[in-house]
Amino acid sequence: MVQHGGDEVAAVVIDIGSSTLRAGYAGDDTPKAIIPTYYGYRSQPPDADVAMGGTTGDHSSLKSTSKIAKMFVGQDGPSIYREGMEVGNPLKEGLIEDFNPITPLIRHALEDVMRINPTDHPILVTEPAWNTPANRERMAEIIFDEFNAPAFYIANTSVLNAFAAGKGSALVIDIGHSEASVTPVIDGFVLRKGLVHSSLPALVHQRAKHILTQANQNRRGINLLPHQLIANKAPVDPGVDPRFNVREDRLQGITKSWRNWAENREVDEWMHSIGSVLDQGWNEQAVAARGARQYEFPTGYNYYFGAERFEVGELFFMHPQHLQATNPNLPKPLPQLISASVTSCDPDIRQVLLSNVVLSGGGSLFSGLADRLNSELNRIFNHAKIHAPGNPAERRYGSWLGGSILASLGTFHQLWISKEEWQEHGRPIVGQRCK
Repeated sequence: MVQHGGDEVAAVVIDIGSSTLRAGYAGDDTPKAIIPTYYGYRSQPPDADVAMGGTTGDHSSLKSTSKIAKMFVGQDGPSIYREGMEVGNPLKEGLIEDFNPITPLIRHALEDVMRINPTDHPILVTEPAWNTPANRERMAEIIFDEFNAPAFYIANTSVLNAFAAGKGSALVIDIGHSEASVTPVIDGFVLRKGLVHSSLPALVHQRAKHILTQANQNRRGINLLPHQLIANKAPVDPGVDPRFNVREDRLQGITKSWRNWAENREVDEWMHSIGSVLDQGWNEQAVAARGARQYEFPTGYNYYFGAERFEVGELFFMHPQHLQATNPNLPKPLPQLISASVTSCDPDIRQVLLSNVVLSGGGSLFSGLADRLNSELNRIFNHAKIHAPGNPAERRYGSWLGGSILASLGTFHQLWISKEEWQEHGRPIVGQRCK
């Protein structure tokens, strides 16, 4: 709890990821608001005035420089079909690239979902270890000038993941929706020289989509039409062509960005439902022993997936030769990222890091990934020990949980940047206070 205006008020923690934005009270175990970072929007016509909306989940851009006329955020955002709606995401490679949608997304999480007044609560926001000073200062500007918060702090996700695991020093392996990072943390500070990150999860997703949509000797390529475009369907046997009718009235109104978002979501559902990783590396006998698993797509097409469901997860650890030959600049797999990070650190701290490996992020919940990572680490290094919480929420929202712990500490109140300090010192105080 933080003293503000003589009363104790709970600080709010906001963790913005490529897939979801999480917000909640400091001291809680889980976030109160979890909304998609993807948002729907309609572009304004040339020379048109920006529309001013107001209903829940329907936010308008207030920036005159924005090309967005109307925004649709939250659970009623892109997932609801709207004619001519585009889909966007403000993040690229883990960093906020477009700040215009950030204010409506945060406002929806705080005011519409949590039902709080941001002017009453100090706000802690998370950031990736490779964030830029300009981005940090822009976030402070938004929190103070647009939400009028009494206090602000920005904290590193890797440090917060370590705190969530109860560790001050750790090697944090964070696998998110689009980026994977390996970050050495010593006594609550990031060792920059050991920081490595790559778009490995995006590669895994692209490969999964390719596997599903391309025909093979056993089946045709799969149509990833989302349920919003299906009028009705009939049950069919596994592997048989689906029988369904398309919503013809909607086909003309969909945009390329919405169709791409919807198909990618179907791929994600497939990956996280039946995708898996073999714990001791690729082995045809192990694949056969695990057996195939059935999965049904919105069109009604269903199939028993065997080797394909393991092939996708294998990309986290090893890239096939044919893929490397055609794409020499592929993101490095996890073992190479970890080796690069550890060997960049001084030899006397390497064992401390390897004895405290923290696995976090929604991508780390891929079935079997933690066991395989443990095998790979102990193959490369001696005495590596992984902390991978069995509770999915703890791992998925590790950085938010770390922020919740940090902002609720009694000793933390002296680190907050107050609104008065912001007004007096401006942007430079962010770099001075938030190390």
